[in-house]
Amino acid sequence: MRSSPSTMAVWQQIACFFFLTTYSNSQDVVDEDWTPQFAEPIANVTVALGREAVLSCTVRNLGHLKVGWLKAEDQTVLSLDSKVVTHNMRVSVSHEPESDTWRLHIRQVKPSDKGCYMCQINTINMKKQIGCLDVHVPPDILDAGTSSDTEVQEGDNVTLVCSAVGQPAPRIQWRREDGRTFTIYNATQGFATVDTYNGGKLELVKVDYTQMGAYLCIASNDIPPAVSKRIVLKISFAPVSRQSNQMVGAVLGSSVNLACNFHAYPSDNTSWHREISEIHEYGGDYKIGVTRTSFEAILHLTVRNIRPIDFGRYFCSVTNALGNARSSITVYEIKVETTTIASSPTTTPLPSEPTTPTTIETTTTTEEPTTTDALSSNEISEQEMASLFNENSKRGAEASSRRRTYSNSVPSSLPNVSLVALVTFILALR
Repeated sequence: MRSSPSTMAVWQQIACFFFLTTYSNSQDVVDEDWTPQFAEPIANVTVALGREAVLSCTVRNLGHLKVGWLKAEDQTVLSLDSKVVTHNMRVSVSHEPESDTWRLHIRQVKPSDKGCYMCQINTINMKKQIGCLDVHVPPDILDAGTSSDTEVQEGDNVTLVCSAVGQPAPRIQWRREDGRTFTIYNATQGFATVDTYNGGKLELVKVDYTQMGAYLCIASNDIPPAVSKRIVLKISFAPVSRQSNQMVGAVLGSSVNLACNFHAYPSDNTSWHREISEIHEYGGDYKIGVTRTSFEAILHLTVRNIRPIDFGRYFCSVTNALGNARSSITVYEIKVETTTIASSPTTTPLPSEPTTPTTIETTTTTEEPTTTDALSSNEISEQEMASLFNENSKRGAEASSRRRTYSNSVPSSLPNVSLVALVTFILALR
């Protein structure tokens, strides 16, 4: 009949103990001047979970005696001299020749390895020394003892709980995921607005919708890594409009974007409508959307290719089991006046060549008509012709004087006047 592993281990420990005692009693009588002594205490060791722990035991004057390692808590024999007795594959011993130090090695340390270990010399009066191992364990949050996502109504009291284990014992800190402050209450200080809170229980009194959101339970004990759990607090409350009535202008054929801002939870039931019926019954080119955060709902409406019927009032609303809220936006027409401006032809003057100021001097010579020509054409008498000649001469002198005065005053850019034109001008003065 096969023995169980536990039974075999017990018999093995008994055999080892019997061996140690028998071996010790069989030694020659030791001189009183020669006695094994521990050279120094065993230093306590602290290691992080998963690392290797090493306990050292130094003995002077050991002679032919042996050193063994035991687990002090249950007297489990681990090794004798340089041989490992336990079946734990993570345990080993080391001893260098001519060295007085025996080392116990525990690899990949577990929380169960925490405790005290005994270094023992198999003398008649057994000598022993104890060193302790402390295992540092990073924090771990226990789901069984920690709150899950919670939903309450506005005005209720809420208690959020966070439970964690680790070595050393973890510290618990609360904060909001979005970094906002929150209001706590305790009997000594009353209400206080804080951004962090230390303790396993977070108590919120008469909550309002501003305290809605994700809370982080953070456990740390200076052994990395710190851990956290996200707990979402949902607070149901009646919808509230966050804006007054608006007016928006638009041009026929253009597009316009309308938006309404509400605070509500839940906010699943949203709608747009006109004075008479739902907005889709107007047959326009509409696009509707909703943007939601924890407790905010923004309703969007885009009206494309605006028609005359699209001008007027638009109503947006949010409804839940606790109430409803509504807001309105008026879209009015912006009339654009078209003005036609007649353009006149533009004449660009050509650059003129530089001219030199010129004085026009005209000399008028009047030929004396012959008697024959005058008589034959007009039958004018000699006296009449002389009188006419004198009168013309006088008028020519006056015109010549006026031309000299004018030529001095006209700009240099005026063109030269021909003699024929001048004579025509003089005759016209008559």
